[in-house]
This record gives sequence, structure tokens and C-alpha cells, in this order.
Amino acid sequence: MAKTRFGALSAAEEKLIELAPRRQFGWLGPSADDQSPLNDVAHAEKWGPERTVRAALLAWLTTDPQASRLVHPSGIGFGGARISGELDLSYLTSDKPISLIHSYLPDGIDLSYSHLKSFELRSSRARAIDGDLATIDGDVLLSFSSFGEVTFFRTRIGGSLDCAGSRFKGAGDDTVSVIDARIGGDALFHNGFSTDGTVDVRLTKVGGGLDFHGAAFTGSDDNGLNAERAEIGGTLSWNEVTHTAKTILDLENATAGALWDDEASWPAFGNLTLNGFVYKTIDGGPESSAARLKWIALQGSGYFPQPYRQVAQVLRDDGHDQAAIDVLIAKEIALRRETKMGRIERLWNLVLEYTIGYGYQPLRALWWIAGFVIFGAILFGLGYRGGLITPTEEAAYQEFIRSGETPPHYPVFNAFVYSLENFLPVVVLYQDQYWRPNARHGFGGKVHGSRAMLDGGEVPSRVLRVYLWIHILAGWTITPLLFAGLSGLVRPD
Repeated sequence: MAKTRFGALSAAEEKLIELAPRRQFGWLGPSADDQSPLNDVAHAEKWGPERTVRAALLAWLTTDPQASRLVHPSGIGFGGARISGELDLSYLTSDKPISLIHSYLPDGIDLSYSHLKSFELRSSRARAIDGDLATIDGDVLLSFSSFGEVTFFRTRIGGSLDCAGSRFKGAGDDTVSVIDARIGGDALFHNGFSTDGTVDVRLTKVGGGLDFHGAAFTGSDDNGLNAERAEIGGTLSWNEVTHTAKTILDLENATAGALWDDEASWPAFGNLTLNGFVYKTIDGGPESSAARLKWIALQGSGYFPQPYRQVAQVLRDDGHDQAAIDVLIAKEIALRRETKMGRIERLWNLVLEYTIGYGYQPLRALWWIAGFVIFGAILFGLGYRGGLITPTEEAAYQEFIRSGETPPHYPVFNAFVYSLENFLPVVVLYQDQYWRPNARHGFGGKVHGSRAMLDGGEVPSRVLRVYLWIHILAGWTITPLLFAGLSGLVRPD
């Protein structure tokens, strides 16, 4: 049948025809050793006609109804051959696996609109592969090979897409374009995968993981991964990745079951896009708030709250509650720094940060309360001993001025209680109504015991009165914020 259709056959073609009905992988070159220099595709341009198979014959053998019926169910498998002409399987159907290793396809491969069982091209070279809108029931294995541009636009792959160890050259273009495809298994670009262009998996659904462990992005042009709106059922692995200053990692609106990365693999500032990226857990990589905030900051300028919320949620789910709180607080700080706030709004943002951590750390307010009360107690105590704070009742005041003491029935001044009462709203401890800073008193005047009455002293009591007002206002601000923070009323999320 082959001779009738194609005429005289080369030695490699005759061997291929003989092997087709058998469950046997065959070498079409002079050596069956896959490590032999004779099977090194780096020198495949020198391979002669004796190991050349016409692409049209291979396509006929795998897709012609009469010919393919005689092919063993294990499919076509051979190595060490040069394929002349473009391997055009477009719009054709093959129910047998196709496996080529250590082979050279200088004119490329067209799988567009085809329906294949599985396709393997390993340790080989091909100019380009067009697999747009193809349907492959099993795996597509393009491993440890060298290619130009490869495209699988809206392709349906039932198994995995394996590009492990392969090199893709395109000088800044989309060297591997898998846009809006459906991959049932994993999409593997690991273990030595390299490209000087971009892997584009926008809108693609991957049932398993998307793996770039040990990948390398090279060249002086744009390169990296565009996974915008991709859906990854398993883990997105981006670790031990070699990259350049122009390597991008675009995960905008993508979803993944998990994330596994490392800090050394993160792209340069401005080359990372995380807005809308949703993942359930961090399988590997940094889980400290400091590291993840550094990761988020690589997005560049602008305020994007979603990455903060996502990191916080994952850290909380993984048991890192404090780290999650740190991230949420950083989100509010970024809001103040990256957006145009009015002065009052910015001031309020600062108050919330330093008093109750935006509601995520309400007990911070206790330090402020303690600080104000203790400082107030010291200041009011000094004021009392200096004669700046005097009784509010006339008779007690006169006795105080005359003898430096108050009548026995009069409440004794307590600096700490006085500070506490004036700071805490609504609290009545019967100090404030009996003692007040007196505008006519200050240090440096007529001394009665340890106190001084002033007619023009150096430190007038009005300074103490101003602080008292600040003390009271601080109490009316911080104390309600404490309870609002404890109840969760002021948390932004």
C-alpha cells in the first residue's frame, strides 16, 4: 500500500512500515543507542536520505483508515529519523498513539483541528508546532527537546502537557501559547525547561498542577508566565526559577489549589501581578508576614487590597493568625500611602493604626491608656505639689492657701486616681469635682509649706489645664476605640 501511494521507499521508511503492525519501538538510524552521538539531534542537519521519512507517509500511516487499521494498537513509535516536509495532521483523526524520539522535524508540525490518541516528541528538534483547536485524548509529551514557537489555542488535552527539560526559542514572543485550553492532567514546564519568551496560559483550565520548578527564563526580551484568569486545580509551582530583569509573572484573576514558590524566584519589582489571584494554601515557600508583604510589594505602585486579603486568609487557615493580622494591618497602611486621602482621613487612619491596629489589635489601646494615665499621674502630682492644683470648694481653698492643707472632711488628692478619672469617660471617682488646676497659681510665688501661690509665675497652671483637656479628649477617643476594636465594629473587612 505504501509503495503504491508513495513509490520507492527509503530504508527508514521501509523499516517503519515493517514495524507498524508490531508492538515494537524501532530505531530508523544506524544506531539503537539513544546515547549514541549518531542520534544526537544537534547534528541532525547532516542526516542523510537513508534515515529520512516523508511527513506525508507518516501522516498517511497514522490517519488513513485502511493503513491505520494494520497498525498495532500501541501505535507508531520510532527514533533516530529525519522527517522531511511538514508533518501535517490537521483536521485528521488517529486512534493510535504517536511517539517520536531523537527525531528531527525541520519543517514543523501541524496538529490543528486534529483528533489524536496521544502525541509524544521527546529528545527531538522541531521548528514549530501548531496544535490549535486540536483534541488529544491522552498526553502531549514535548520533553527534553528543542522547539520554536508552540501553540495550543483552545486545545483539549485529556492527559498532561509535559514540556519538561525542553527549550523554546522565540525572542520575546509567546513561545508556548496555551490560551483558553483544557488540560485534564498537569501542565509541566519544569526540570530544565527554558525559554527566551513567554508561556501564555491565559483562560486555560488545568485539572492538575502548573509546574515551573527548575525552569529558566532567558534572553534580553520580555519573558515569563502569563496565567491571567487561568484555573489550576492543583499546585502552582514557581520555585528554583532562573529569571531575568524582564521576567513577568502575571497571575491576575487566576485560581489555584495551592501555591509553592520561593523568594529567589520572584520577579523584579513591577513584574508581578497578583490582583485577583486566589489560592487555598501555601504548599511550600515563605509563610511569614514579612516575606509575603515583600512579595505583594513587587506589584509596584498602586493599591490592590485583594492580594493582602488573600494572603491573610491563607495564613489564617494555615494557623498563622498573627502573621495574618500583620498583613491586614499592612493593607490599611498601603491604603493610606498609595491612595489620595484627605488630611482628616489620613489623620484618622494614623489614629486607628497606632491605637488599635485598625481593629485587628485592639489591645494596643491598653498601652496608650496606661501611658496617658501614668504620665497624667506624674504631671498632676507635680502640679499638686507645686500648688497648681487646688480645691474647688471656697472654704477648702482658703484653708489650703493659708496652711497648705485641706479640712479633715475634704477628699485627699490622689494623682493616679485623678488621672484615671479624667481619662476614662463616664467614670466618677470623686477627684475631679474636688480638685482643678487653678489659673491664678503657678511655680515661683509665695510658698506655704511645699506649695507656691503665684501672681505671675514661670509655669502658669493654664499649661496644666490645656494638658488636662488633651488628657480628657484622648480618653474619649482611645477608650471607645478599645471597645469598638474588641467588638469588631471598626475592622475594615
